[in-house]
Amino acid sequence: MAICPCKRAQQGSTFSRSKRRVLRARAEVTLRVVEALPPQSNPSLDAIEFELNPHLKILEITDAQGHKLGFDRSGRLGSPKVSVRLAEPIKMAGTQTSGALAKLTFRYEGVLPPQPLDYITKDGILLRDESRWYPAVDLSAFTESQITITVPSNWNAVTSGQPQGSTSAGPAAIYRWRTSRAVSSRAIVAFPAQGPCGPAFRDVSPSPPLPYDVSACFPPEQAKTGDRLAIEIAALLRTYSNLEGPYPHSTLTIVKGFPNQGGAVGYSAPGFLVVSEDVVKFHDYPGYAPEFLPHEIAHQWFPIEVTLAREEDGWLAESLAEYLAWRYLRERDPARARRMVAQAMRDALAPEPLPPLSLGLRLFALEGESVTHATLYQRGMLVFRTLETVIDRERVDRVLREYYQRYAGKAASIADFRRLCEEISGRNLRWFFDYFIEGTRIPQVAIRRTRSAAPNEVSGEIILRNVPPEFNVRVEMRLETAGGPVEHSVATRGEVTPFTATTPQPVTRITLDPDQRILRWTEAAERNRRQRALLAGIDKLEQAGQFSRAAQICTQALALDPENLASNEQQIRFELGRLLYRGERFTAALPEFERVLALGSLDPMASDLQRAWSRVYRARIESRRGHAAAARAEAQAGLAIKSPAVQTRVSWPDAPARESSAAEELRALAGQAVH
Repeated sequence: MAICPCKRAQQGSTFSRSKRRVLRARAEVTLRVVEALPPQSNPSLDAIEFELNPHLKILEITDAQGHKLGFDRSGRLGSPKVSVRLAEPIKMAGTQTSGALAKLTFRYEGVLPPQPLDYITKDGILLRDESRWYPAVDLSAFTESQITITVPSNWNAVTSGQPQGSTSAGPAAIYRWRTSRAVSSRAIVAFPAQGPCGPAFRDVSPSPPLPYDVSACFPPEQAKTGDRLAIEIAALLRTYSNLEGPYPHSTLTIVKGFPNQGGAVGYSAPGFLVVSEDVVKFHDYPGYAPEFLPHEIAHQWFPIEVTLAREEDGWLAESLAEYLAWRYLRERDPARARRMVAQAMRDALAPEPLPPLSLGLRLFALEGESVTHATLYQRGMLVFRTLETVIDRERVDRVLREYYQRYAGKAASIADFRRLCEEISGRNLRWFFDYFIEGTRIPQVAIRRTRSAAPNEVSGEIILRNVPPEFNVRVEMRLETAGGPVEHSVATRGEVTPFTATTPQPVTRITLDPDQRILRWTEAAERNRRQRALLAGIDKLEQAGQFSRAAQICTQALALDPENLASNEQQIRFELGRLLYRGERFTAALPEFERVLALGSLDPMASDLQRAWSRVYRARIESRRGHAAAARAEAQAGLAIKSPAVQTRVSWPDAPARESSAAEELRALAGQAVH
């Protein structure tokens, strides 16, 4: 037997203005029996299991006839399980009861515990499905919903669907929303009124007009920024609609949220997107989180329209969104797309040991943020790029379109995706999914030149190590000649694949996989891992005051990569300069910070952050030496850096409890030249 939540309505959800931020809610839930047991078993359904955040106190549960129903909370600490006992059991007699309805009304209240993304504060509210703020038998079920949200009179509220109007009731404002189709989320967002939420951008491009609007909920002083965001989102919606399938909603509403949270933070729900203040302020600054907005908009398709069958299917959510973000950047900003891939090729293989992608969304609970991002976002994206070399990009596109068309409004698994890849490519791809999703081995790719039969002919073998016999990818190569490069590719099979290519002039150099299309070990990735392993202990040394020893380790790490193939030199030299400063070796620290100013990295914001703080430390050194004019000059040079990174608040080991931005420190140093 299965239970389907066919309609869920939150009516009278209110939010207290007290310091405790109390949620008070009334939820009407209609459930339908969609599958019955065989008639010979003749059981009855006398209880239904829900999930509701254990911090919320259930005041009352009633059925359609007004009967008060008993319920049992799970005995396990922190479990959201609630078993509701029906007043009249539903008799299960074959298929005759399929379609039977159960209507329940919950009244509850409480204070939800703090979460990284969910919040109820004086500056705004965001309640995601994951917070279990409403009773549900299936958090990702597709339901038609009527949602009424009561907030203070000067607030606005947004959820999925279409607004049905708003009213004022004394100190409160009431907003009503209704979905015209089943959606996979009941998330809501509310915020102090910043002006009306309305169309910020209507598509006027020469292509066929978009059948939806992009609306923005920003304060008037950020209206132009909202317009720029809306224009980019409209372009994203058009691109993804062409690639995956039509955008399924009539509007996409952008809301500024996550009060007092720095950095690029976002949350996507059906028909709306919540972004942090920094995204609103800096999204169009060169190099600021270029993949952020494409990634979040891709979620409108996956996993909002095609949900995940299990947490372990998370490759079809975050990894796919990251891959689609790269596809978008590849067309719009190739340089950023190349940098995104180069950073992923280096960082995706940094965790040791490597977790399998088959852990999916469970990684968020099992690993730290850096390991989860390296695995689920970066390595997962590279697996999609590798799939292109196995079945080609055109077939990957066909798979994605068919995947969306076949499973929209449903849950799908990696097994479903694999069957679709095999159906469209006509190949058995079990080896691919076993190797890249279930396993943790990473291939090594090399070339061995052999004797050629003709002057302008190049022969050799592609060597793949750490792969199964059935492993096959198409390896691209760039053959350098005096007349220019010649592109060639080889479809490999197993560990050794011979090849021969003819060029107009003799080949002087061969570059394997020049566009880094295959997830594999590279020299940059190997050096990056060795450097990280060596640097892992310097925090403890610094805490113990062993600054000289920690500085020596930084010097050793630099020697591991003299050509800076891993692009870590700037970061390591910044740490080296900071350690020398803490050890009061100012003469040695100054040139290290000078090198940081001249270097760059694969992350423009990290580069800007290290340059700005290098100016802070150089100004501090000059101030401590009594060189007031030189200190002011360093501080003013730092303030001339207009990057968002200058405003980022961070703490350093010498003052772990004190967060500040480089801008704050530089302004103080420029004004009084003392530390």
